Amino acid sequence: MIPTQYSVQELALRTMYSERYGYHVLSSFDKESGRTWIVGEPNIKGTDPGKKVWIPEEVKVVIIGSIAMLIALLIAFVLLSLWQAHRFGAPMLHMLVWLDSIGNAIYTEPTDRKGLRRSRTAVGKWRRRYRVFADVMVSIEKLSATLKSDQVLREETESLREEWIAGVTHDLKTPLSSITGYAHLLAEPKYDWSKEEVHKFTTTMLDKSAHMDMLISDLAMTYRLKSGIKPPETMEVELNTWLQQALEQAAANPAYGKQRIVFLPAQTEVRAQLYTPWLERVVNNLTANALLHNPPDTKLTVSLIHKDRETGFIIQFADDGDGMDEETMIRLFERYYRGTDTASTSNGSGLGMAISKGLIECMGGQITVESHVGKGTVIKLIWS
Repeated sequence: MIPTQYSVQELALRTMYSERYGYHVLSSFDKESGRTWIVGEPNIKGTDPGKKVWIPEEVKVVIIGSIAMLIALLIAFVLLSLWQAHRFGAPMLHMLVWLDSIGNAIYTEPTDRKGLRRSRTAVGKWRRRYRVFADVMVSIEKLSATLKSDQVLREETESLREEWIAGVTHDLKTPLSSITGYAHLLAEPKYDWSKEEVHKFTTTMLDKSAHMDMLISDLAMTYRLKSGIKPPETMEVELNTWLQQALEQAAANPAYGKQRIVFLPAQTEVRAQLYTPWLERVVNNLTANALLHNPPDTKLTVSLIHKDRETGFIIQFADDGDGMDEETMIRLFERYYRGTDTASTSNGSGLGMAISKGLIECMGGQITVESHVGKGTVIKLIWS
């Protein structure tokens, strides 16, 4: 509602603060009538380019505050995004780079310009932004270590395999050369060999052919064991009696000498389900290793230890020979660790210990070795 009259003060306020009241005041003096005409014109209708639309101060504050808040929120969002990207994005990118390196057979963690791991400080502690991913980083470290170890082991195994193949090739060629040589001598018509000479030649040829057959048989057995064969048929045996007989047969070998094997039976009867041909082969292998690869005065003590009333028992082979160093002891049962030379011995293929381990495991047991240089060796066949 428009007032019908204004005081001088109100007119002065409306004239000075036109934006507050929404219109501006125009005045004109009429000389004839002596009157002053005052007209109030709304600001939105004004044609004066210098005039502006009036907005209350409270609305201005709200608008300016809202705009400032929106700008602040936008800046905060950008800064927060950059911070989150730095905190979470950088470690994730680092892990992706590391995994890509693993795919290229580079197993060490990527480093910075100083050569330090990006996830760790100089003293080895986790950097703050990597702490959230500590479990993942540890898993990647373990994966890298495992893959690197496997690669080293694979390279060593390949090298040993090549050395072993070269040794076996030599082992096969050596007896074959002997057999071929004696065969040529016997077939030569210009020589008239005596019966003793012919017997000597044929005996040597039989020995060499038997050695070749053993090499081929052992090689086939290692791959059969690797494929997981099972004993053909087990039978229950009383081990005190069986072991004594097996060791007496082994001791009859002239190459071992006399009274070098001592058997200590268990105090009680020990019965077990075993495939005796395999166990006999293991006993012969371990006996040969102890007596042929140690000084002539070495003694071998074989003990049968009964662990419990059911099936647990241990067959222990302990010698007082030269013993083995740590590397030989660790790798004693590896297929490709050693080859043999037929010039040194006619017995053994270099696979005896690997075969023994495989046969014992196929029969449900396990084999362990303890040895020190100069203090002998103890090998245990354990059934729990």
